[in-house]
Amino acid sequence: MSSITYSERIKIETFCELGLSNSQMGVRLNRSPSTISYELSRCQPYQAELAQTDAEY
Repeated sequence: MSSITYSERIKIETFCELGLSNSQMGVRLNRSPSTISYELSRCQPYQAELAQTDAEY
């Protein structure tokens, strides 16, 4: 599967704010919970813009 897009990162940020689990986020984005977990490890608290910058470099 392809890399997580910026629009997906924005959704992940929103899902975090709503308190969704990694599994719930994965279902909504058609991604595995482990992919979501890896993405969330990019920064805490999760911010889409910071995660995007981290992913680009």
